[in-house]
Amino acid sequence: MIATMSATPRGLKAWKLAAIAAAVIAAGLVLVGGWWLGRTLFDSQWTLTLDYLMESEPDAADPTTDPQNVTSSVCGGPIPCVEAWDTAEALYVRFESRAAAEEHESTVSDGFRSNYIVMDFTGKTSVTKSQQLWAMQHLAGTWQDYEGDFPDR
Repeated sequence: MIATMSATPRGLKAWKLAAIAAAVIAAGLVLVGGWWLGRTLFDSQWTLTLDYLMESEPDAADPTTDPQNVTSSVCGGPIPCVEAWDTAEALYVRFESRAAAEEHESTVSDGFRSNYIVMDFTGKTSVTKSQQLWAMQHLAGTWQDYEGDFPDR
């Protein structure tokens, strides 16, 4: 008697593995794309970068004096931020999540938070409190969604 092989040919096994891998990758792309689209539609504030905020030109006086990107020296280590800019008015720090921003805000003795961005006024004495209030209003009004008061500094 001659033994017969009932195993599937190697080419067919490789094709099945490739199809499974492609399906997993496609499902992952759909999930990530859905997450990104949902976050963009329902939480558009997460796309606001400090670079954009520093470059924006309000109708009134510019609320950011001498902006400098300090991301490499501020973010990382104890401050898990994604972007940081220093101005005469405040140190602006942007985070990946609202929770991270809220947590960082709790460590700042003189600050303000709007969504993902925390402003730290510690040591900023070369400008007036009115200029700092204008900077807070500019940040909060960028998406025109801020509800609440501004700190009485």
